[in-house]
Amino acid sequence: MRLSRFRKSFPLDGQTLAVEHEAFVESSRSTLKVDGEVVAEDGVEKGQPDPLRNHLLTWARPDGRVLTVEIGPANTWSYGCHARLDGETVFETHPGKALGYGPKMQAYLKWAEANNTPEMKARNEAALKRNWPSLATDIVLGLGFFFVAREFGLVTAAVGGAAAGLILWVAQKLTKIDLLGGLAMFGIVMALLSAAFALIFQDDRIIQHRGTIMGIVGAIPFLIDGLTGGQRLAARLARYFVFDVDARRLGIGMGILGFASAGMNAAAVALLSQDMWLIFTTFLDIPIALVLFFVMLAWVRKGPEARAY
Repeated sequence: MRLSRFRKSFPLDGQTLAVEHEAFVESSRSTLKVDGEVVAEDGVEKGQPDPLRNHLLTWARPDGRVLTVEIGPANTWSYGCHARLDGETVFETHPGKALGYGPKMQAYLKWAEANNTPEMKARNEAALKRNWPSLATDIVLGLGFFFVAREFGLVTAAVGGAAAGLILWVAQKLTKIDLLGGLAMFGIVMALLSAAFALIFQDDRIIQHRGTIMGIVGAIPFLIDGLTGGQRLAARLARYFVFDVDARRLGIGMGILGFASAGMNAAAVALLSQDMWLIFTTFLDIPIALVLFFVMLAWVRKGPEARAY
């Protein structure tokens, strides 16, 4: 699949020179044409050293002079080229600007290569095998809450969610299959608190703020855990990740994320109808939370105490 294409033409000594660069998922290639005829090519394939290097097209002209065309990123969004004839510039798309990938992209490449080893692949496969039952459970419970709430009301959905959590916890004990993840007890306690909240305040509008209150209640333990070292809740959560994380930062980040989610729910309750709120809280707030989560992970991975769990 082609990701991008860069094409540029320029005249030189009465001839038309055309440069084309194409980037694909696992490769890139460049060509130099003179009056429609290909005179130079360059490219990088997957697995070759220095895959982010600039392409260099070299053409030995009939008059003995050598034309070199360098192609590389000019900025975040586009490529550029710099043509030199015997070392002297004859054309450039971005005058005075050095072409090439910046330090952040180079750092990402080093990280990607470090995580492409057989050991890391085995670690990723083991993590997926360990975590997929709990991930599937989360999805099923979320969809179940949505449909039960739509058909039977929020109180029934909250109580049913807590009952389902207890049943799954018993099933997990009997089958030894991790259905609720490393935070099983924490999740069950939260579900029971949610059900109690729904039964005490049997008013749909008040129950809608369950997410606000539960978000705050859930954020506080993570935040306290993070501020005290992150070796309780955060360490349990860290085992889901196939890369090194700083548990202290993870606890703090999850606490902040919990407060942010609570704020989103409070705003949705105030601004949306009940049906629209139900759609938002089941489907639409997840993408927003994921964006915040990945931003938080970028900070967590750079922590001074990052390690595997």
